[in-house]
Amino acid sequence: MLHLKISEEKEEKIIQTTVDILSNGGLVIYPTETCYGVGVDATNPNTVSKLLKYKKRPHGKAISVAVYSKEMADTYVEINSEAEKIYQTFLPGPITVISKSKGKVDKRLESELGTLGIRIPNYRLILEILKLFNKPITATSANSSGTKTPYSIQDVFDSLTKNQTSYIDLILDAGEIPKNPSSTVIDTTTLDLTVYRAGRVDPRVHKAQKYNSNSVDETIEIARKLTREFLNVNLDYYLFLLDGEMGAGKTHFTKGIGLELGIQETIKSPSYTYVHEYNLKDGTKMFHLDAWRLQTEEDIESLDLYSWFKNKNIIVVEWPSVITNLNPKFLENYKFILIEFVITDQDKREIRVVKQG
Repeated sequence: MLHLKISEEKEEKIIQTTVDILSNGGLVIYPTETCYGVGVDATNPNTVSKLLKYKKRPHGKAISVAVYSKEMADTYVEINSEAEKIYQTFLPGPITVISKSKGKVDKRLESELGTLGIRIPNYRLILEILKLFNKPITATSANSSGTKTPYSIQDVFDSLTKNQTSYIDLILDAGEIPKNPSSTVIDTTTLDLTVYRAGRVDPRVHKAQKYNSNSVDETIEIARKLTREFLNVNLDYYLFLLDGEMGAGKTHFTKGIGLELGIQETIKSPSYTYVHEYNLKDGTKMFHLDAWRLQTEEDIESLDLYSWFKNKNIIVVEWPSVITNLNPKFLENYKFILIEFVITDQDKREIRVVKQG
C-alpha cells in the first residue's frame, strides 16, 4: 500500500502515480469535496470485483462513477435535456446525475433499470487524474458499507477489517477534509426529476448565476458587485455562505466584500482563530467565520454565532456545510446567499451564486 500526502508531494507525481496504479488494476482512496472516495477502473470487471469485496456492498446496489467533463460523461450515459441543464449549471459540484447507461462500464455498477450515476467532483486534483486516465473511476465513499462517512484517512481505516484494508493499493491523503454532506443524487430519467438523496444543492429549485474569474483581482471585483446587489435588499442581517475547496478563492472573495464595505484592515483567513470581527462605519460589524474545524453544536454556541444575526451585521461563512451538518435547521432559520467556487485552471475560477434563501 502506497500512502501519498498531497501536501508533501508534487502534483505531477501524484497524478502520474495514481493513473499508473489505476491502469494496473489498483484500488485508490481519494479526497473529494464531499468525503473520501474509493476508485477503481469502472470499465474493468476485475477491479470492480475488487471494489465490491472492499466495500462489502450488497449485490444489486448501484455505484456511481466519476468523470472529468460532460463530454466524457456523454461516452457512458445518455444525456437528456434535463441532465444537460444540470451539467451546465451545477457541475463540477456535489451532485450525482443519474442517466440511462450506454453499457460501457461494468454492469454491476448500473441499477437494475440500466441507469448509471455520474459525478464530476469539484476537486481539481481528481479531475486532472481523471483527465489523464481518460476512463471513469468508481465514486463511492471509502468507508465500508453501513459505517460513518469518512472525512479523514483514520475514518476510513476505522470502518475496515484487516482483510478489507489489504485491497487498498494507494491512499491520496489530504488530511482531514471539511464535513460536507454527501452529493445530491438526482434521477433525470424519470418524468419528474427525482431526488434519491438530498445534499446541499437541489437542482430542481436552485438557479445558478455564473461568473468567470481569471485572477484574484477579478474575484474581488465580482465580490464587490454581488455585495452591492445583496445589500440592496432590506434585511436585518446579511449572510454570505462561501463554499469551495481550499485555494478556490473564498478569502479573496471576502476581501472584496470588505472593500465594498469600506474596511481598511487587511482581511486574512480566520482558519486558526475561527472568526475575525471588523467594525463598520455605521456601527455594525462584519464577522468572517471559517467553520472547517467546528466539531460540535457546542462549538457553534461558544462563538455566540446566533447573536450576530441582528443590527444589519454582515456575516461571511467559509465551509457553511460544516454548520449545516451540525445544525440541519440552520438554513431554515436564516436568509442567505450561497456562493460556490470551482477551480477550472491554475488561476481561473467559476463563481456561482447557486441559491438565495
